[in-house]
Amino acid sequence: DLHSFPTRRSSDLYSYRVVQGFLKFMRPQELALKPVDLNAMLQSVGALLEAESQSHGVRFVLELDAALPPVSADEELLRQAFINILQNAVQAMPNGGAVRIRTRPEDLDWVRVVVTDQGVGIAPEDVDKIFKLYYTSKPGGSGIGLSVVYRIVQLHDGTVEAKSQPGRGTAMIVRLPVR
Repeated sequence: DLHSFPTRRSSDLYSYRVVQGFLKFMRPQELALKPVDLNAMLQSVGALLEAESQSHGVRFVLELDAALPPVSADEELLRQAFINILQNAVQAMPNGGAVRIRTRPEDLDWVRVVVTDQGVGIAPEDVDKIFKLYYTSKPGGSGIGLSVVYRIVQLHDGTVEAKSQPGRGTAMIVRLPVR
């Protein structure tokens, strides 16, 4: 529930207000839309996060479809959404492993990005909760990252869903319209 603010450290109050403001007041007409090459964005975000996570034994495998059309998007917001998704994937693999990023066109009107990790997975009863503000299963986690992902994708008229097998890993599936 967005309105019941749990008792948290005072430093969390600031991030709570920022996220509340973002989730509540961001409007689709405020997006700075332009054609975005998702493959290029995912390559740069992947390179950035791989450099940080190589010491933890995490590597990134990119399977980017060269035929992927550009999407009309707010590049900075979309970049933030994918950073959050990829950071979650890395954090889900304390013993290392591969994060796979796949893109492909879907029908004529959509593109699909699937980020798969080999991590701890999500319990079946928790999969529906992960996009809710403040839900977290991570010690010290804020529960903000995926709610922001959900809102950013929603603002772009897209969809995001998770499929997971405990002990096997999680796939985050983002679909965005081609405009």
